Amino acid sequence: MPRSASLATTSERLTAPSTGEVLTPAYFGYNPDLKPYAYDPASAKRLLASAGVQGAEVEFDVPVGVYLLAEELSEAISEQFAQVGVQAKITEMPYSVFMDKYLRQHDMAQLMYVTFAWPTLDADGVLTLFEKGNQYAYWNNDAFSSLLDQARVTSDRAKRLALYKQATAVMREDAPALFLFPQPATYATANTVEWRARPDDWVRVWDMKPKT
Repeated sequence: MPRSASLATTSERLTAPSTGEVLTPAYFGYNPDLKPYAYDPASAKRLLASAGVQGAEVEFDVPVGVYLLAEELSEAISEQFAQVGVQAKITEMPYSVFMDKYLRQHDMAQLMYVTFAWPTLDADGVLTLFEKGNQYAYWNNDAFSSLLDQARVTSDRAKRLALYKQATAVMREDAPALFLFPQPATYATANTVEWRARPDDWVRVWDMKPKT
């Protein structure tokens, strides 16, 4: 099998396009009814023209050395923007600089390449990062925040799922993020260490132990 075909097959196994939300099926609160945005450059051009921003230029902050193929994927995203008349200027930076700009300065570009995960695999963890007033949030939506508040004050599983279903639908409709795909991750361990990769992408020392 040619190397390129082998890589494509591996990529398909590792991840798939997002269904229009930041959660994956591993999370409580994942909304299986959402659908990916359609790939429709013609509609994108019409919407940009009606908004009066066709030909706009945007900044695109990208951290290096942390996300798999982030630099290459950002270039592909930038090219897709260019095809509909938006010029995205990529600025690559070390992850530490990126996070300082993101959280301490709260001064990110119009676009940034970032991914999120939460160790409890509960929707509240990841969705809270987009809630109005959260340090991580660059989006204010009162309806979304209200739904999260309601989910926090009930222990009824069905009610919580229904509220998260509404919250993820609001988020997809308002589109504070370009939902891409679950971030693939690669790991290597020594033969003397026992450890299993977690579905939330967190690496915790206390989950590791020496082999006996």
